[in-house]
Amino acid sequence: MSRFSILILNFSFWFFPLLCVASFDASSELEGESLNSEFESMVLIPGGTFQMGGDAGLMDGDSQSHGTSYPIHTVSIDSFYMDITEVTNAQFAAFVEATGYVTFAERPLPESYINNILSAADAQIEHLESLLLQLKGRDREAAMDQIERIREATKMEGCAGAIVFAPPSKEIYEKYDHTQWWRLESKANWRTPDGPDSSWIGREEHPVVNVSPEDASAFAHWAGKRLPTEAEWERAARGGLERKRYTWGDDFAPNGTGVSMANIWQGVWPYEDTAADGFAGTAPVKSFPPNAYGIYDISGNVWEIVADRYYADTYQERANRVVHNPKGPSPRYLTRLGQSRPIFVTRGGSFLCSDTWCRGYQPGSRQSLENDSPASHTGFRCVRDIAP
Repeated sequence: MSRFSILILNFSFWFFPLLCVASFDASSELEGESLNSEFESMVLIPGGTFQMGGDAGLMDGDSQSHGTSYPIHTVSIDSFYMDITEVTNAQFAAFVEATGYVTFAERPLPESYINNILSAADAQIEHLESLLLQLKGRDREAAMDQIERIREATKMEGCAGAIVFAPPSKEIYEKYDHTQWWRLESKANWRTPDGPDSSWIGREEHPVVNVSPEDASAFAHWAGKRLPTEAEWERAARGGLERKRYTWGDDFAPNGTGVSMANIWQGVWPYEDTAADGFAGTAPVKSFPPNAYGIYDISGNVWEIVADRYYADTYQERANRVVHNPKGPSPRYLTRLGQSRPIFVTRGGSFLCSDTWCRGYQPGSRQSLENDSPASHTGFRCVRDIAP
């Protein structure tokens, strides 16, 4: 979801972490190879050809995160190394300490940017106030709540901030009006994940959140790594399994109903997460079983930012041919199509996903994230190329 879209009634909100890459003997089908020295926190993901795209039974729209995940198509990739976990707060803090890097959420917004936001908000409030004369009952209450949310979202205090999940206190009016459970918080960033009264201290092993694609790329460059491509991410997520519903297989609870396989939402969406899996919000990395390649939390916990720019018809344009090491559409191509701001792909779902909402924790899901819209359920992991 973009910070512009949170100011208007009909907007879209979609989120993603970072990965690290490498070529391999195709004889290793299911298990990644653990590495030592600088690769000790990475595994080697075997290259090969696989069927990329959405998951079974969701093509007809029964998922908020599978709308652009079709058609299923054939992709071939080279081997690469990937981080076994999402980048943690402790790792990101080391990067900031070493470089002095300031994330997007911590930077002041340009005056022209603020003026554009305020103008858009004023126009939307004026429109909604004109509708109040015609609306009654539940519809009128919904419009009044929307006006209040827009006013709250425009109380900016200097920094860009991030978009933070906030469970609604009232019954939601429209299932897909995401503004009812997200707020724009100018004092939320990686140091204060939930806003000014929170801290990353005590969450050192949780995934870093409220970072932009630009922030993730900066960390990856500093670490001598890079963000994974979308195809590399899905290759790693599937763990060598062919077209399975989850990153661990077809059974949601293979180890019994009391053993959770991923950090996702339990309870009535979006009011209460019962934390039946042990966590409400992010979980420390390695809290759940890894997939067959030894990759942790690639399903749920936080959406993971990848290197590919987002385009709804990317998969359609690859149909009926085998694509080798795809990298997504170029910025120039997307500019010609009218994409005015950089939008990137996120993968893997988060602690907010469930079968009753977005099903984003399934390996074929994908969503979008604008570069100026860091969020409290989005992080990254890294990949590294194999040396020639």
